[in-house]
Amino acid sequence: MVYLFMSFIALSLVLFGCGTNTTQSNVKSQPTASSPSPTTFVPESAASPQTSVELAVDRGLNIYDTQCKVCHEINGSGGKGPRLIGKILSASFIQSNMPRNKPNSLSSDQVSDLVVYITSLK
Repeated sequence: MVYLFMSFIALSLVLFGCGTNTTQSNVKSQPTASSPSPTTFVPESAASPQTSVELAVDRGLNIYDTQCKVCHEINGSGGKGPRLIGKILSASFIQSNMPRNKPNSLSSDQVSDLVVYITSLK
């Protein structure tokens, strides 16, 4: 459970960092002696952590639909494979064992998105 939580936090931080653009055009010029206002940084668009998590859930859903749904049914309700709703799965378990017919075929990013998606199932 701690590993899942830490994976979720790490993913959120990475995705949040990826949504920020800090190019020179985003920074106002330094104030001159005649300019009383302080320098402020205004990003063009900064993704909030919630937006990043929502994107991870959407990506995880797409992966789930193509790789997992055949055994775990729609929304993780169970079928040939066990029910996933309310389950906490280890990313390393998914990486090493899933999909059952193609273990180790998912990238680390795909596994992270799947963990976020499966955690969101209710």
